[in-house]
Formats: sequence, C-alpha cells, structure tokens
Amino acid sequence: MSPLARLLSVASLLLTLGGGAFAQEPPGRRPRPEAAGEEPALDPNAPPPGELRIRAESYEQVRPGLLQARGFVDLRVGAIRIQADQADVHETELPDGSVSRRLVADGNVVFIRGEERLAGDHLEMDDTGQGFIDNAIGYVEPGVFIEGRRVERVDDETYRVEGAKFTSCSQPNPRWSVASSEARIHVDDKIVAKHALFKVKSVPAFYLPYVYYPISRDHRTTGFLFPSFGYSSTRGYTLGGGFFWAMGRSWDQTFSVDYYSRIGTGFGHELRYMSRSPSRGTFRTYLIRVKDSEELDWDVDWNGLQMLPGQVRATVQVRQYSNLLFNSRFQNSFNRITSRTQRWSGSLDRDLRLATLSIRADRTTTFFGEDSSRVNSHLPGVFLRRFPRDVGLGGIVFGLNASAERLEWGNQEKVDEWARFDVAPVLRRPLRVSFLEVNPEIGYRFTRYGTSVGFNEAEESGLFGAPLNRSFWEASLGLRGPTFSRVFDTPGFPYSERFKHTIGPELTWTYRTRVDDFNAIPKFDGRDYYLGTNQIAYALVQRFYSKRRDRLGKLQPYEFLSWRLMQTYYVQIAEGQSNFDPNYSSSAFGPGARPEHLSPILSRLDFRPTPQFSVGFQLEYDVNFKQVRRTSTLGRWNTERFNFRGGWSRSVRLSEDPAERIVGSESLRGGGGIEIFRNRLFVDASVDYDMKNKTLWHVGGQARYQVQCCGFVVGYNRYDWNGREERQWRFNIELANIGSMGDFMGAASQGRQGLAGSR
Repeated sequence: MSPLARLLSVASLLLTLGGGAFAQEPPGRRPRPEAAGEEPALDPNAPPPGELRIRAESYEQVRPGLLQARGFVDLRVGAIRIQADQADVHETELPDGSVSRRLVADGNVVFIRGEERLAGDHLEMDDTGQGFIDNAIGYVEPGVFIEGRRVERVDDETYRVEGAKFTSCSQPNPRWSVASSEARIHVDDKIVAKHALFKVKSVPAFYLPYVYYPISRDHRTTGFLFPSFGYSSTRGYTLGGGFFWAMGRSWDQTFSVDYYSRIGTGFGHELRYMSRSPSRGTFRTYLIRVKDSEELDWDVDWNGLQMLPGQVRATVQVRQYSNLLFNSRFQNSFNRITSRTQRWSGSLDRDLRLATLSIRADRTTTFFGEDSSRVNSHLPGVFLRRFPRDVGLGGIVFGLNASAERLEWGNQEKVDEWARFDVAPVLRRPLRVSFLEVNPEIGYRFTRYGTSVGFNEAEESGLFGAPLNRSFWEASLGLRGPTFSRVFDTPGFPYSERFKHTIGPELTWTYRTRVDDFNAIPKFDGRDYYLGTNQIAYALVQRFYSKRRDRLGKLQPYEFLSWRLMQTYYVQIAEGQSNFDPNYSSSAFGPGARPEHLSPILSRLDFRPTPQFSVGFQLEYDVNFKQVRRTSTLGRWNTERFNFRGGWSRSVRLSEDPAERIVGSESLRGGGGIEIFRNRLFVDASVDYDMKNKTLWHVGGQARYQVQCCGFVVGYNRYDWNGREERQWRFNIELANIGSMGDFMGAASQGRQGLAGSR
C-alpha cells in the first residue's frame, strides 16, 4: 500500500475517533463567500487550558515529573489530541507555578488538532503544539495531504517538512503530487517548496527549483496561473501564462502574456470587482504588437455597474478595438469576429418614484470596410421617463418620455452635430367587459431640432437649415376579443389530462396627425421617422394550454403553444407610411416600387412543451409580390446534463419575376454541451454554417475532464470567414488551488480559469 493510501485509511479512522470531516472541492468551483475566514473546527470536548487527560490500558507515575502510559494511549491537552502505542509525559514546574509539558510518543502515533491529522512513528512535542513527527504523513487544512521524513510543527500556522511530498488530490493513488527536499507550509495561505519535482501519478513530469503553491481556504491566493499551450495554423505555437492578484475578498486582477511563435507577443489585463448587489465590474484590456508592424493593436471590453450615494445607479460599457482587421483576425468568439461595431456608453440613473431621471452619453461606430464607417452618438443626453402607471383617478394611466440631447451623426469624412428636445406624454383608460378588452390611448409629441436639412450656397444638401419644430397628436384604440375557447379532456394521456384551446382577434387602430417638413427633419433614430398616418393592425391569436403540475405538485394551467398571424392595413400611403413600420423587417413596396396598403403577413409560432424545451418559428409573406421573404427558427433544450441552442434563418430576394427570387442569405447556427460522465467529462461545441455558399464559417469545441483534484481541457476552433482561414488547438491543465490561463480573446464560456474558480 502506498503511503498516501495508508494516510487515507488512517484519516478514515481518525474521522471516527475525532468526529471531524474534510472534503476536497473540485477545480472550477468557487467557494461560498461566507466560507472565507472561518476558524478551524476544534473539538468541543477538549479539556480546558492547562488540564491533561489520558486514557490508556495502563499508566503510572514513574517519578515526579514523568508519567508513562502504555497500550492504545489517548492523550488530550488543550486543543491537542495524541494517540499512540505508548507515550511519556514530562512535566516541569515553572517559576510562576504553572506546569509545562513535553510529550514523547512512539508506535502508530497520531496527532489531531481541529482538522489537522498527522500520523508517524515518533513524536516529540510540547503542550503548545511545537515539536516534530518522524516519518510523518497527514492532512493539513485546507485540503492538503503531506508526507515527510520529519514534519516539524513550528506553531499553529506553520510546518516545516524535510523530504516533503504534498498534494491536494485525495485519491488513494494521487493523480499528481510534488516532491521536494524541503517545504514550508503556512496554514490557510501557501506552501513554499525548494527543488521540487512535479509528478503525474508516480511518473516525474518536470523539475522546478522553487514552488509557491496557494492553499487559502477561499481559494483566492495571489500567484501564477498554470500556463496553457496551443497551436494555430496562422499564429504558430502558442504559450499563455498569467499572474493572479487577489487584492481582497471582492477585488482581483489578472495579468497575462501570450507568446505566438509566428506573429509576436500579446499582453492582457483584467480587473474584476463585486460589491454589494448589484454593484460589479469586469474591465479587460488586451494589447498585441504583430511582428514587422509599427502599430500596436488593442482590444478593450469594459462593463461596470455601481450604486452611488443617493440611490444613483452608474453604468459604463466599452467595446472598442484598434481596427476592423484586428477584430476579425484575433477574436476567437465568432459573435465578436462578425461584429462591425464599436461602442462606448455611460449613464447615471435615479429613480424619482414618479419617474426615472437618466443622464447618458454614448458613441457607436459601425464599419463597412477599413475605410468606411458611420458614427452616431449622444454627447450627452438627459432623459425623464415614466412608464405608464395608474395615477389613481378613475383608472387613468399616465406615461411620459422626455429628453434633451446633443446628437452626432456622420461618417469617416464628416460628422454633423445638432440638439434635439423631445417630450411625449400619453394617457390611457383601459376598459374590460366580459368578452372584450378595450384600451383607448391619446398622446402628444413635441420635438425641437437645433437644425434642419437644407441647401448651402453650392446647392449641396445637408444640415444647413434653420431650427425646426415638429408636433403631432396620436390616438389609438386597442381591442382584444371576443375570445372563444374549448376544453378537451384526455384521461390517461401522459402529457396532460386536460387541454384548452383559445382563439381570438386583436385589433389596434392608430391615427397620427400630419407631420410637416418630414424630409427636412434630421434623422437619427426611430423618433425622427414618424409620419401622419391612419392604419389598422389586426391579428388572429391562438393559444393552447395544458394542466401540468408545478414544483409544489399543484395542477396549474401552462401555455405550451401560441400562434400569432398579424398584418397591417395602411389607409394613408401617399407619403410612404408603410415603409417605416418597425413591426416588420421589410418595407411594404409593391411591383414598380409603389407603396401598398397591405403589409407583409407575419406569422409567429412559439412551441414550449416544457420550461426546458422551446422552439420558435417566424415567417414573413409579402402579399403584394406573393412570395415568402424571410423565415427563421430558434430553439433551445436544457436539461441537468445537456443543453442545446440552435437557429436557422433565410431571406429571399424580392422580385416580380419568380426566377429572380434567389436566396439572399441562409445560415445555420448552433451550439450546446453535454455532461457525458457525471462530474467528470464535459463536452461543448458550436457551429456556424453558411448554407447559401456551403461554407463552414466556424466550428469549435472543448472537452473538459475533471476529477476531484485536477482537470484537463482540450479546445479546437476552425475559422473560414472573410478571408480568415485558421485552425487552433489549445490545451490547459487545472490543479486543485491553481487555476489555468485560458483564451484571453475567447468567448466568456472559454475564458480564464482562475484559482479554483472561473476566470
């Protein structure tokens, strides 16, 4: 039997004798916050300080100051408990009248204090716990197994081990261990070892002259992360390493270095904090200088939320990168690779009870190539918003949106600036009768623009006009019902023994007074595209319910299927009212590019038989061209050990000639994960496929095998998008208490693995 196997057998006995317990947390699990700083669980039955208790088959007072005990000795002094075949207690009276004791034990010696367990051949120790054990093997909190020719207990917090071997793996045959000539153990802090040999099973793997191994109880110790290894067909061999700085219980930083054999070196930094909910923040920055390039490429991803005095909520979001080429070549998340936007924003929000006051500033840049871009921003904006709420006067509901903004809009050549003031109050009075819901609403909007579209002396169009006022009234009437229903009893049916089907119409009439000088209004967002209109939106809605048991076992109605068919009829179309309806993804043009009264038909089907499984399907059919324009489906399936998400979308070119109705785009995206072996083997993967051009844009996956004390992660990514043809492999090792350095430019789920926690 190996020494550590013997240790586990001894530990099992000691748990019975001492009443303690210990467990090793698997890598990747972050400890509970309240676990930090807990004191060792000392034996509540320990004698008071200064008192000695002995149980043995025989014992005698050999002479004054020497007590000998023989035969399964169980000795207790203070918080210390010692068991052995035989023990001698040497007592010395001190000048102050107190007594000091030196304990000498031999044969199957076991030392117990709190969660500490040490077993050996020979022990010499005083009643404070200072001393040594020869040929020792044992357990030191939190979660470290040690072995050595001699283990010297310097004090309650420090051990010095000669001929040391230690591991955090509690298997009978540890999957990894470190052997060293000498080690110093600082309880609940670290192990410092010299001339260390790292072993996998019993096979030597590599030598390190100096090892600093963290063992803090909350698994948040400053130190180096385990490096990651990989290969890329374009970047060459890669080596990534990092340093984790635990600044406190709620603050930490990570510094990383990535070496790419073909292109250069990258440097990363991440600052994280978490304060009283909801305050938290993650600020990540990455820099890389590519070989033979004079410019420094960079990527910034910052997200923060902080509650300030006075219940003010402050947020900041930054998503910036040096250029579009860098973003598409170095990001490893396909969502980020395909992104063409940069954005930064900041806001201050204060709930005033009657309304919410916000101050926001933001800037968004959208790239259409390396030399073409569009910019729009609020610098800044002040917003006052009241969600429609009952004011307590006859059921009247009042809502308000008001803003004062400084706007920017333009491209890489010119950016225009202007001011916009907007106020829009609204009143509602919902009514309900037995079979019908009526929701009348009236609103007014006034907007003041600091400029308008006009012409300069060179007859060029632009924001050269005088300030402009826009105002209009809007009234709407919403009707829902009558709704017809039917109940079906299905005794013995496994899914449900009762179903209910409802079907009913919904109708909304909207009238908006004429908006003058529409073409002179500076266009920034949807608030600038209102036209006078008279339109009716109608829909037929079907819902299907079942009787299913909730978590408490009660039968409750559950909506598992809904289907909405929707269309809009535009009474007024002379000014193109049908072209600015946000309910549809396409404008309502007919043959010859003339406006039409009828919008496309929108079909939206949602199927959710259980909370874990859902599928949605959406279709737009153009009644003017008599063709399907857009279709898409999105599904998800989550169980305890399996999750899947996938989507498909397709758009068809609009044309009067059916032969020219070619597919504009068609793509398939999916991903998921499965826990193959419980708490051991995890596999996740994702795929992005261009069905029109039969191109596999991206496929990636990761397999993670973990046991109680270590884990191995292998990842693969392949890209074929926008000129990027690359294959990547990545390999990480995780040890208990030591995290690994993952992919700094990857997706969040493939990010850094910190000290026993996701990084």
